[in-house]
Amino acid sequence: MTASNPPIRLTPSAAIVGSIRQAAQTTDVDFGLLMAQAQQESGFRADAKASGSSATGLFQFIDSTWLGLVRQFGDKYGVGALAGTISVDSAGRPSVADPATRQRILDLREDPRLSSALAAEYARLNKGELERTLGRPVGNTDIYLAHFLGAHGAATFLTALAQHGDTPAADLLPEAAQANHGVFYDGLTGRARSLADIYRSFGKRIEGDAARFSDPAVPASSAHVPSPESSAAARVLSFDPRRLSSPLAAMLNLFAFSALHLLGGEAQAPHAFRRSL
Repeated sequence: MTASNPPIRLTPSAAIVGSIRQAAQTTDVDFGLLMAQAQQESGFRADAKASGSSATGLFQFIDSTWLGLVRQFGDKYGVGALAGTISVDSAGRPSVADPATRQRILDLREDPRLSSALAAEYARLNKGELERTLGRPVGNTDIYLAHFLGAHGAATFLTALAQHGDTPAADLLPEAAQANHGVFYDGLTGRARSLADIYRSFGKRIEGDAARFSDPAVPASSAHVPSPESSAAARVLSFDPRRLSSPLAAMLNLFAFSALHLLGGEAQAPHAFRRSL
C-alpha cells in the first residue's frame, strides 16, 4: 500500500457492512478492525483509487499484494480459475501472462465481498507472522500497521519502537517515508515524526474506530456521522427556533447537542494513516 488521497467520511452501505461482517466471521478476524481499516483506507468506497500508486478498492490493495492473495485464497472464495493463472517468480513476485486476465483479476478489488474476504485473510496472516516474529500477542494497531507496511516492515517498526521509540521513523523506513510523506513528517513544520509519534496517532485512530464499530449498541451503518456541512445536523442548527413551537424547538436543540457530541473532535473527514496523521 502506498500514498493516496484522503478518503471522504461516508456512512457504509448495508451491503459493504454485510460483506465485512461475513469476512470477519469466516476468518475469525475482528469485525471492528476490518471496518476501521475500510474507513481509513477508502472511506468505505468500493471503487476508491489512489492517485500515486496502484492501490484500489475498499481496502486499497496494490497490484502485487492483491495478486498474491488471490493466488493463495482465490479457490476458497470462488475465483479458483483466475487464481490458477497467477504464477510467482523466484523473488516471490506474482504475475499473470495474459494482460486481459491480469486486469480482470485486479478489477476484482472493487468487489466488496471479495475485497473484504481477502483483507480479513491478510489480517489473519499478518497477525500470525507478527506474533511469531515479535514473540508476543499483537493488537489491532499492530495488525493494521502490517496492512500498511507489510508484515516485515511492521515487525521492523514495532521492534525498534520497543527499543528506541524516539527514533525518527523515516530513518528506519526511508522508502516508506518517501512514498508516504504525510505520515512520516509533520505537515506544518516538516519535522520527521518519531516511531512513538506515529504509533500513538495511528493507534488512537484505529483503536477508536474499531471499538465504535464493534459496539453492539451502535449500528455499524451509522457508527460514523457525516461532517456537519453535509449532515442533517447542520440543517437543524441552521433553523431559527423562534419559528418553531417551544416543544419542537427544545427537541431540535437536544438533537443538535447530541449530534455535536457524537461528532466530537472528528467533525472533519479523517485521513488514512498512510495519507496523514
